[in-house]
Amino acid sequence: MGNWGINSLERAGENALYLKPGVKLEPLVFGWYAWPHLISPASLALNMAFRHQPLCESFLRNPAIHVAAMKDPALYGGPYLEIEESGRAQVASLLADTNTRAAPLLQFAQALRQLQGDLHSKATGASLNDAYGRLADPLRGCVELVYDGGHRPHVRLFEELLYASGLTGAAGQQIDISLAPETSRAFFLSTPRLARPEAVRLDMPFDHAAVTTLAQMRTVPGALADVAAALNADAQTMAALRPFFTEEPPPRRDTDFSEDGLRVRYFGHACILIQTREVNILLDPVLSWDDGYGDRHLNFLDLPDRIDIVIISHNHQDHLCPELLMQLRHRIGRVIVPANNPGCPADPSIALLLRSLGFRDIVTVNPLDRLDFPGGFFASLPFTGEHADLDIYSKQAILIEILGRRLVFLVDSDGVDPVLYDRVAAVFGRADILFLGMECHGAPLTWLYGPLLSRPISRRDDESRRLSGSDAARAKEALARLGGRQVFVYAMGQEPWLRYLMGLQYGPDSIQLSQAKAFVDWCNQSGTPCEQLFGGRDLELVA
Repeated sequence: MGNWGINSLERAGENALYLKPGVKLEPLVFGWYAWPHLISPASLALNMAFRHQPLCESFLRNPAIHVAAMKDPALYGGPYLEIEESGRAQVASLLADTNTRAAPLLQFAQALRQLQGDLHSKATGASLNDAYGRLADPLRGCVELVYDGGHRPHVRLFEELLYASGLTGAAGQQIDISLAPETSRAFFLSTPRLARPEAVRLDMPFDHAAVTTLAQMRTVPGALADVAAALNADAQTMAALRPFFTEEPPPRRDTDFSEDGLRVRYFGHACILIQTREVNILLDPVLSWDDGYGDRHLNFLDLPDRIDIVIISHNHQDHLCPELLMQLRHRIGRVIVPANNPGCPADPSIALLLRSLGFRDIVTVNPLDRLDFPGGFFASLPFTGEHADLDIYSKQAILIEILGRRLVFLVDSDGVDPVLYDRVAAVFGRADILFLGMECHGAPLTWLYGPLLSRPISRRDDESRRLSGSDAARAKEALARLGGRQVFVYAMGQEPWLRYLMGLQYGPDSIQLSQAKAFVDWCNQSGTPCEQLFGGRDLELVA
């Protein structure tokens, strides 16, 4: 890699450099990709104890099963490590290191699961006061024992105190720097990121200023000396980092919009950028870093230098991406997020999560809350579905009224009760442009939430409770009741760069794509322009 000591760089009068466009700055927690539930303390602890550790132990007992599953495309996204048997020593080392350094988190998870089990079996409606004296040490001072209105006991967590007490993954937070194509990334739920020669791994919390230093150099040239200072890095580390930089400016495409009117740019899945000459609004920022997906493809480099408002619809990995948000925080003005169900391990606070990533201007909203911005307003809309009947509050559909146009983003709403759309229309009026998620047959409950459940669920019930959006019939109801002179079907998770986050790739005859096509065809035959979005491009809106 060359002899790039810091002093020699300064003496040589180094040229201004950019971070290469395809460089990944992957956030890791104890070696695992940091999706939202690995940042919030309770969900992190439960995932480590009841997902990560059992997966690693299974691999160490019989790696051949995992290797065979890894080579079967039909099993992608299942509970198997995508690691060759030669990685067995690294997995064993990761497991031992985690057991030592993350011991407080693992002890918290075990104590919480034990307490939940005791309450389910022993609490019958009488006062729970005596149980506080029997709390395990990791739980003391950070839980409340309560009944719901049906006298069913549960544990309420004081999530703010979990952060404040240091029960976080900060000690295990790292940034893994590589040029690996995003299509080669291992599935986030089942496979840790093992160290490899072509990557550089830096120990640092996610709110570290050095993340911003590196992220700024994606579009603004800087000096390696500045990187070295931000990282407090030695010559050996800087030598390893040098191949990730280039003197060539990155290609960017019309990032600013200074014309009259409105521009809507689609970055794939549910990521939408709404621009006028006065404001830039980004919805559900999850997008690609790499180029090469076609002429109309938009990626990270096509985002504007200033993003006034980011709106997050819900706390799933394909709508809230810490990897991206960390690298955008110096560009973002305000983040708008839905309120959560306080104290529920399956519904951690998005606002607290963002604060731990270094954000400060965060607005938490409830259904029907409205916030004004230049040229229009945002409103938070309730939506049902996509959370497998869990008591999760932190989800919102999004209404943007801007320059006289009303855009409604139903995200992953399942439309199970279409009267909801009548009530929304009665408050805010009918939509002009409607965006609908139609992943109508999602993964079962335990795929994402299994480690967070306080007791086992039967296979039959698990299969019946799915992370699903609308089918064609429910999409028609949404359009009829909420309106839309133009419709876009989106958030289908089929972009190739999303595979490591989605764990799926539908065949052409899948029920999800068949239902979406049926709805698109019905709309167009009925005189309402409709298309299923894929990839990324500027959208042409009807007048």
